Amino acid sequence: MHHIQRKILRQLMYAPSLNYAKIRPLGVESNHFAYHLDQLMREKLIVKDGRSYSLTDKGLMFVDRVSHETMNPRPQPHIVTSLYITNDRGQMVLHKHGFQPYLNLYGPPQGRVHYAEHIAEAAERELLEKSGLSGISLTHRGIVYIHATKPSADVSKILAHIFSGTVTGAPELTAARDGTAVWEDLALLTTGQCMPGFVEVQELLSTHIHSFFFAEIEALMV
Repeated sequence: MHHIQRKILRQLMYAPSLNYAKIRPLGVESNHFAYHLDQLMREKLIVKDGRSYSLTDKGLMFVDRVSHETMNPRPQPHIVTSLYITNDRGQMVLHKHGFQPYLNLYGPPQGRVHYAEHIAEAAERELLEKSGLSGISLTHRGIVYIHATKPSADVSKILAHIFSGTVTGAPELTAARDGTAVWEDLALLTTGQCMPGFVEVQELLSTHIHSFFFAEIEALMV
């Protein structure tokens, strides 16, 4: 996005509407400014009403996701649902990641919440997409904020809504396009084979049987 367009949007972040003269940055020629104003209207980020300009709904969504200082998109934590599904054989549904940054690591079926979804809807969808399972009664058990790091860099920050559920037997699982779903005995896995925060969440689930939990987890990846 051109720096003049960013300046226009920044002006409109702090007022319900402004006229042409108020949003024109100092030192910008009128025809140059008018071109970029028109571009923002073509992109449906701003709208003209009479002699005033204001942010559209799309414009409001845009400015909510940028730095106020630079008007550039800023890194945001991922919001996901994580599904901890166990059976009467002592096994858990695990998803083996087929992509970075967690390639070949095991963790619960999980994925990002879509913008239009409620949290419970996202949980049911992710379970189906990652494992093929559906119709399982899911309980929202807690929320964890997982900060995964390497010795020299941040890897990811994830706000995970933790759900649990139980089934009888070992229903057939289907492979997801971005990994593989398996029934697994957790005793056979090492911590190094698991996603950051997985072991800590398991502990929270076992110690908060009847209470909703929240925790921040710092996880150093080997």
